Amino acid sequence: MSRFLAIDADAGGIHVAVGTAGRGGAVRLEKAVTVPTAEALSAANAAELGRQLKDALRTAGIAPGPAVAAVSRDRVIVKDFKIPRVPAGEEPAVVRFQASKEMSEAPDSVALDYYSLAREESDGQVRVVTVSVRKDLVAAYKTLCQAAGLKLAGITPRALGTLAGLERAIESGAVTAPEAKRASVAALTRGEKWGELIIARDGQAVFARAVSATALNSESMLLGELRRNLAVYNGQNPQQPVEAVYVAEAAGPGGWSGRIRAGLQVPVQAFDPLAGVDSHTPPDARGHFAALVGLMALKAKGRPPIDLASPREPVAPQMNAKRKLAAVGALVALVVIGGLGFGYVRLMSKQTEFAKLVKEKVELDQEMKKYEEDDKRIKAFKEWDDTRVNWLDEVYDLTARFPDIDRARLEQFRAEPLPVQKGSKQKYVARVYLKVQTDDDKLMNNLQGAMTADKKYHNLKKDIKAAAGGFRGGFSQTYELRADIERRPASEYVRKLTAKVPARPARGRDDEDGSGFGPFGGGGFGGGFGGPGQ
Repeated sequence: MSRFLAIDADAGGIHVAVGTAGRGGAVRLEKAVTVPTAEALSAANAAELGRQLKDALRTAGIAPGPAVAAVSRDRVIVKDFKIPRVPAGEEPAVVRFQASKEMSEAPDSVALDYYSLAREESDGQVRVVTVSVRKDLVAAYKTLCQAAGLKLAGITPRALGTLAGLERAIESGAVTAPEAKRASVAALTRGEKWGELIIARDGQAVFARAVSATALNSESMLLGELRRNLAVYNGQNPQQPVEAVYVAEAAGPGGWSGRIRAGLQVPVQAFDPLAGVDSHTPPDARGHFAALVGLMALKAKGRPPIDLASPREPVAPQMNAKRKLAAVGALVALVVIGGLGFGYVRLMSKQTEFAKLVKEKVELDQEMKKYEEDDKRIKAFKEWDDTRVNWLDEVYDLTARFPDIDRARLEQFRAEPLPVQKGSKQKYVARVYLKVQTDDDKLMNNLQGAMTADKKYHNLKKDIKAAAGGFRGGFSQTYELRADIERRPASEYVRKLTAKVPARPARGRDDEDGSGFGPFGGGGFGGGFGGPGQ
């Protein structure tokens, strides 16, 4: 015994039938409920509708279980055509190829299943009926069941479930079967916002139409639509016309079966799919459950003719030993040929790469020679720069550290470069000579100490001599100071001159004390224009 739930989601709600399937397809219905919804099932609202369904099942005391779903006629595309007779394993591929030629959508976007009609064709071919649906609807049903705590066991067109429900009613004696064994019969089901007419022959669905919305609530328009569809079918099948019409509704006066019986030339009977089942479904809404009862019966017998959740797939044929050996040999040959081809392509690629690398090496060697010449020039410039002294900065620093311009005068500043041998560790690049006149020995000691503290002056030597030519400039002593200079970068010359600017001399005078001596002392250049005494 297997317990199933059958669900059908349309624009008015989600209808659920619960039953237990026994051997031979016998189904014992247990309960039927309807969950009202505001919109039809789609990928966007599937999760939310699933949660609503879960709450409703819990409230109704229905335990979760495997679920089979019905999909309406207006959501599927039905085609029938003939195919050559092929082995069973190849038939799905042939059907899909033939169906893809007539599809308006990409084959990868739809789920397609099929069944073969039982009748023989005169040309020896097989007539098949294909049913396809968009994969997003299949995904929506899977999401709905997952959110509701159910396991989706199959998706089948509502029409096939309705015919299985009618067959169950005939077998139980609820309605009378046609007299002819292979007669065509029609089943009419209708809900609040939908209706379907299905015609079966030899127990297989061969005709299915959706009833228009305007005919659902109008007796005359519904009757007219039934007549047209029956006339179309009977015109195509004059040897097996429809001999009975069955309407899925509760038996009793006032039903649609009684309203259309007088307008048709064939017997019309009503069958109640929920007869004897605990349900609060109104009599005129029993059509919602005709397909659900049939789906559980189909599932109990095995795989339904159409299962869009698990369509038929091509089966790889079994190979005998010789075919396997031939296939292995062909595969080995293909691998060998492919390996040789791959090796040749790789060899040519490596040769091309080698030639490219040789060309690059020649170009790099030529470029390296140019760089070597530049490197020699750079080294020569660096050797010259390493022996260079920034004399402007040296003079500025000497001015800044000069002790007292009033009590000492610089008579001479002379500098000469020192030759530096290549590879020598000598760090002195120039020698400076200072000749200073002063009467205060402390001033010269301070100057010498400042230069020593600078750390860039080395081998300092001081000599004292009497001032040549008498008391020139007012000083009697001449000091000669010699020092070797170590090269330093411009960034290390950071000393700042802080001496006060001397006052401007009076007009017509070259000095501030009126002695007639210029700024160089001792009578200016050579003691004046006429010399002493003039």
